[in-house]
Amino acid sequence: MRREARLKEVKLRKNFLPTLIVAILLWLGVVSIVYFVEPDTFGILPVFFFLIFLALLFTFSLLFAHTRRGALLAVGLTLFLILRYLGIGNILNFLLILGIAITVELYFIKK
Repeated sequence: MRREARLKEVKLRKNFLPTLIVAILLWLGVVSIVYFVEPDTFGILPVFFFLIFLALLFTFSLLFAHTRRGALLAVGLTLFLILRYLGIGNILNFLLILGIAITVELYFIKK
């Protein structure tokens, strides 16, 4: 039992550095899109939101040390950013998305 826990800990530690490098590269991609690409460029919005999603996913997965929690938070924040872009993102929508994310997390914890 103790050996299995140790192997799991070593496996998690091995994945830290590559994940950190990928997260940094994704954030550099987001920053480069914001600074160097014109907003009117065709097809840049889906690329921007996809890069934001991936950057948030890798960052929150590292912070929480759990991919599911990172994915839930990344989906919620990306959805809110899309709503803000469309002009309908407000505090009520943010709280509703947050409530749905918390409910999904509690569902998976209980299951």
